[in-house]
Amino acid sequence: MNHLRIRLHTSLLGGRSYTRPPILGVLGHVDHGKTTLIDSLRKTNNVSLEAGGITQKNSIFQHTIPETNYKFTIVDTPGHAAFSRMRATGSSLTDAAILVVDAKEGVKQQTRECIRLLRANNIPLVVALNKMDLPNADPDMACEMLFDEGIETVPVGGNIPAVPISALSGEGLPSLMSAVKQVTNRMDLTADDRQHGMEGIVFDIQTSPSGILLMTVLVRRGQIRKGDRVIYNPERDALVRDILSVDGKPIQVGLPGMPVVINGLQSFDGSGSVGSYIYSVKSSRGREQRSVTQKKISAIKNKLKELETQEVFSEALPYGVTKVSFIICADTTATLETIEQMLKISTHEVSVAVHRKSVKTLTEDDIRVAEGIDAPIILFNVPDLKFPTTAAVLKHDIIYDLATDISNVINEKLPVNYVKKVVGKGKIAEIHGDKKRKVVGVNGISGTMDISQEYRIKRGQFPVWEGRIASLKFKREDILMTSPGTTECGMGFAKKSINDVKVGDVIECVKTVVQERKLIDESFFGSTSAVDVPDGRPTWRHKRKSDSI
Repeated sequence: MNHLRIRLHTSLLGGRSYTRPPILGVLGHVDHGKTTLIDSLRKTNNVSLEAGGITQKNSIFQHTIPETNYKFTIVDTPGHAAFSRMRATGSSLTDAAILVVDAKEGVKQQTRECIRLLRANNIPLVVALNKMDLPNADPDMACEMLFDEGIETVPVGGNIPAVPISALSGEGLPSLMSAVKQVTNRMDLTADDRQHGMEGIVFDIQTSPSGILLMTVLVRRGQIRKGDRVIYNPERDALVRDILSVDGKPIQVGLPGMPVVINGLQSFDGSGSVGSYIYSVKSSRGREQRSVTQKKISAIKNKLKELETQEVFSEALPYGVTKVSFIICADTTATLETIEQMLKISTHEVSVAVHRKSVKTLTEDDIRVAEGIDAPIILFNVPDLKFPTTAAVLKHDIIYDLATDISNVINEKLPVNYVKKVVGKGKIAEIHGDKKRKVVGVNGISGTMDISQEYRIKRGQFPVWEGRIASLKFKREDILMTSPGTTECGMGFAKKSINDVKVGDVIECVKTVVQERKLIDESFFGSTSAVDVPDGRPTWRHKRKSDSI
């Protein structure tokens, strides 16, 4: 499926353009100092804010080079959900990246993964050769290892900057940021500076003790001001009451490339979460102007609905991990929360997500979304759907039964696993052969010998040969497989296919079969089931053997 990119028509937002700060990602192998580098850059700008009674440490902040007042917006990547979702659209969240490499260890597995990610998104980079304060640091070795991965740094004759630093002490950080500036100076960072609207990415959502919802947003296009209306999912829009910089200072306007904190939004229900797009439009007072504004809001909400039916919001997961999405409808909020807790499953093979949720009823739009993303619909203690659907429907009123269905859905999504199964076995009793062929006599057969399957010869516990046989005989007659009860047969091998076989070796007929996968079962969720719900909250009892599954 071609991923759909969000590009609202200019007539919806209108505007001009200006040069924005470059957006910089920081990547690297675990323990190579990425977090320490980010913390050191944060300390330079004191980006640890306290706003609305809540202390935040954002995964996005701004760094300024003091001498030139040159600003960068720095994103802790690639683990951030916003980074993953931007990758899913085929676009890139960052303009450039710092690849952090330990100067004493060089390239590691996650370094290679970061390199593949940067290449896939065509992102320019600067290498930070970290831990230069250690006595065994070897930046030349690290650059040579990077060269083997196709990263040609300046020290080995390439054009990619490689700057020795100590993220712990701060040594070399000015040189590193100067190198990044040289790379980003060559870019066209012109952005739409629209007077009446913003497109942004949600980076963080927190609630203060007083109940104020604080949302950290990276402004991608346009501008956002106090008093604007923001649209952050297909059903919600709200008035922006305050805008703060990420260091907690009140500001009048958020411009492209800036991370800002906004409040005044309604309680967050999970739709349009971290990594989602967010939009704003200018509020209007006159009746005619309000009508125009409402049309803009409706157009944006329709765009967000359209995006939800695409795979743009599919999380970019590690290779080999399968994502399974569900849409839930339950009788009460308490039950809904219980089912959500059940679905918080993440293993090395599968990641489970709740795409949409609702109490009492689902809309036709919810059902179409389920069909579009192949998400099973969970109906718990609610009536049947009002609309026909091709999506799988799991309808239950007992949690234990639902757990069984959920485990079956997840297990069916697992990749197929093939195993080799011994279906026949015998002992080599005699060996004959010439220059072209080798023939062995086999007796003491158990199971079945089949000419179409693979064979393995073992001496003691160790295999000495694996392959296919050229012929299978019983009493000098060619056969395709031995009959039940047959205890002896003859086998022919091509001379070149077998070199080492001795009387007394065991020969096995091996068949490749599909192994039934069962990553989880109902016991994974705990042996409980729901009974009466007199007050709107599920009560629980242990499952008895007589309960049906």
